Amino acid sequence: MKWSTPVGLDDASRGELALFVLVAAFSVALAIAGIRYPEQVGGVFSSSFDFVLVYFGWWFILLSFLLTVGLTVFCLSRYGHVRIGGPDADPEFGRLSWLAMVFTVGYSISVLFWGVAEPLWIVSNPPSPAPIRGPPIESLALAFVFLHDILPGLIAWYLPFGLAFGLVVWRTESWKVSSVLRPLLDPDRFRAVYWLVDFVSLVAIVGGLATSLGFIGRQLGSIVSVVYGVDSRLVTLGLFALVAALFVVDVWLGLRRGIRNAARIAVLANVLLTVVLFVLGPSLFIIELGLDAMGVWLGNLPQLMLYTAPMSDGHWPQNWTSFWWAWWAAWGVFVGSFVARVSKGRTVREVFLGLCVAPTSLLLFQHSVLGGIALAPPYRETILQALQQRGNAAALSAALEALPYSDAVAALAVLALVGYILTSLDSAVYMLSAINLGNREPNVRNRAAWGLLMVAIGVMTTYVGGGTSVLESFSTTLALPFTGLYLVVGYVLFQHDPDG
Repeated sequence: MKWSTPVGLDDASRGELALFVLVAAFSVALAIAGIRYPEQVGGVFSSSFDFVLVYFGWWFILLSFLLTVGLTVFCLSRYGHVRIGGPDADPEFGRLSWLAMVFTVGYSISVLFWGVAEPLWIVSNPPSPAPIRGPPIESLALAFVFLHDILPGLIAWYLPFGLAFGLVVWRTESWKVSSVLRPLLDPDRFRAVYWLVDFVSLVAIVGGLATSLGFIGRQLGSIVSVVYGVDSRLVTLGLFALVAALFVVDVWLGLRRGIRNAARIAVLANVLLTVVLFVLGPSLFIIELGLDAMGVWLGNLPQLMLYTAPMSDGHWPQNWTSFWWAWWAAWGVFVGSFVARVSKGRTVREVFLGLCVAPTSLLLFQHSVLGGIALAPPYRETILQALQQRGNAAALSAALEALPYSDAVAALAVLALVGYILTSLDSAVYMLSAINLGNREPNVRNRAAWGLLMVAIGVMTTYVGGGTSVLESFSTTLALPFTGLYLVVGYVLFQHDPDG
């Protein structure tokens, strides 16, 4: 039996075999190095993080603005009626299942992990000079959270590849990222370029997933340690083992029964957690702060998007906005390709509404609740102290501990986080395998092989030293060379014949 058989590469080409071997080797090497030499690995990635953001932070900010404007115009123009999968394609999933999968694939951990920590950091270390004058710093902080975790990110970083796969790649025989180049480059003459694009894409997905799994792992560890007083690493590793077992079951169930049902459960747990936090928290303060921050965000969106603080000695927008855009960029190819995969039969305008507009209302509510708890006078100092002493993951844990019925609420938060791990891992592995094999329906063995590799990456992130700044550096460093492809995708989309 060939070595390729157990990992589902029986009929793979030499290029596809090379893709799997090299990306798998990178993942295994990263996992081993992170476990054996955590401080050294952390130092290398932290240095690259600083370099990329200081010298190329402006590029992420500019590209986000260009993509937001361009993709909005595209979706609201005559291209809006074009249907994913062809003019006669019918939707493969019901509307609620489709929306659940679209939402959970795009939001693995950012809402829960940063929803409490980020507004507190911004209030404690505000941008100077401030991009706008007038609103209180609490409202400005929450407005920046809306900017970083809702819009324009949904439009700028998820839509390009979602539409490129839906309109260009879907019409080809190969479900690969490089297929977006077909309108520009002959695949036979530029075979090496095509292979390189797929390789960089897979590495970028690994980087984005490593960041998300690392944040989830640290958040789980913090909750069980702070709220329940249990050794965090052992519990975190145990939860990763449980997720791995659930993942194997989900792989066998497939896209329609596995990922779809996991997405439904994750969304339900997420919504239930948010409602419980709203009821138990400072509800009136949450409503008033959320509305005020929404006005600041909507009324000053261009200024907030393009804020670079050129006269400041620090790098506030680079360390915040540019980091967020780098993380979105690394995550975008996987999210976009998955959204296209489950959006067969939906029009471009439906995808725009389902991916960018529909989640906004829920995300505004979630961030208003989490940010309201973080900034409310009765809780602020306690949560801020935990944040400064124990890191970003401690912010949510301290917020849960401060509320009534903390044990039950923390259990619900753990359930939501495990659901996010499972859905993120499920959908990411599905697309890693699909891009590797160029097949919209990748085989079970290859998906399982990719899944085990990603679980190893997740375990590694619990060992690497340097706190969450090291996790941030994964996506930032690996996303930079990938951003050029976003411009190519934008050009290809506008060259597409809407009537063809």
